[in-house]
Amino acid sequence: MAFHKISSPSLTEMFVEQLEGMILSGELRTGEQLPSSRSLCEMMGVSRPVVTAGLAQLEQMGFVKIRPRRGVFVTDYRRKGTIETLDAIMRYNGGRMRKEEVQSLFEVRDSLDRLAARLVVERATQDDLARLRQLAAEARATTTPEQEAEAAYAFYHEVTVISGNMILPLVYHSFKSESEYLWTKSVRLSHKGLLVDDIEAVLGALLERDADEAARQLDAIWTNALIHVDELAN
Repeated sequence: MAFHKISSPSLTEMFVEQLEGMILSGELRTGEQLPSSRSLCEMMGVSRPVVTAGLAQLEQMGFVKIRPRRGVFVTDYRRKGTIETLDAIMRYNGGRMRKEEVQSLFEVRDSLDRLAARLVVERATQDDLARLRQLAAEARATTTPEQEAEAAYAFYHEVTVISGNMILPLVYHSFKSESEYLWTKSVRLSHKGLLVDDIEAVLGALLERDADEAARQLDAIWTNALIHVDELAN
């Protein structure tokens, strides 16, 4: 039996989450200047290093812009954000995704999956295809929605790796948690094996090296997913 260390959020994490919430709620608006670092230290009861590190994280996520000698300003995270911004939005929403976020993710996944599948048809070796067969078999052996979602991620991520495109796996991995969250919810709302059936349909097309059929299968998957956006959101 293994026990794991229990840890509490650091002051920097708490600082970041508080400002994220104020920005996402609209309490802090785009273009608004934040108080000085000294004032933030006094108001929030934290040290200067905590504020400095927290603001740097917020800038990396697209929530603020640090302008030397001018101050820190709230930015439009829709224009400046990264996938980390989506993680912050999910935290703010209690781990859930809103309808527009779910739909946007599905649209991106559709495009990425079809590109990866086309490249796999062109470039995959027999060993590559054997790995996909093994991952599909492992997906079929899963017993819980969470395991099935993890197996689906492993399969589709491997497709991007086999594609030979250096960027695709990195982009795909950047929204791993969001994909697994939605897949888990999809299985719970529908039935066990939902994701596995999709995997096997796509795998069949890849084994036949039929890019058009792979694209049709993927389009069908994401078209069906978009129909159920309302159920998957929130």
